[in-house]
Amino acid sequence: MRVRLLLVILCLVTALPATAQARLPSVLTQHTKRPFEVRPATIWYTGDGTGVIGGSDGASARYPGRLHWNRYSHRQGRARGLVWLNDCDPSCAEGTFSAAPVNVHVFAPRHGHFTRLTLKYAWDGTDVTDQRSIKNFGSYWAYGIIKITPATF
Repeated sequence: MRVRLLLVILCLVTALPATAQARLPSVLTQHTKRPFEVRPATIWYTGDGTGVIGGSDGASARYPGRLHWNRYSHRQGRARGLVWLNDCDPSCAEGTFSAAPVNVHVFAPRHGHFTRLTLKYAWDGTDVTDQRSIKNFGSYWAYGIIKITPATF
């Protein structure tokens, strides 16, 4: 009887859907050591270093803190934190970073990676929605801009 019960349990466990057994999709972080991570602490998303997403415990763009992931599944992830943006004044090398609270949404998983990133935050009193998608450029991955609203931002 015990052997039969163990066989039934073993059959049920091995019959789980592939998504239940598969690894969670990862997010492009643009870090050089680990370009993709599951529930990353930070995301460098602009490609030129002028924008980084971190947590509310961050002190600066150099120490951006850790994102707080509210949800992370095989379909999507949602996080809260801070977006650190460089004003590039007088140049991006000499610019100043400022932070604003941000809501992060990653979705559209494909081949083990989330392929879409949407950021929502307020900047200078204006609500901003920044939509991006990942692209493979052969030797590296980067976020391409789909749409940033308002368009004048």
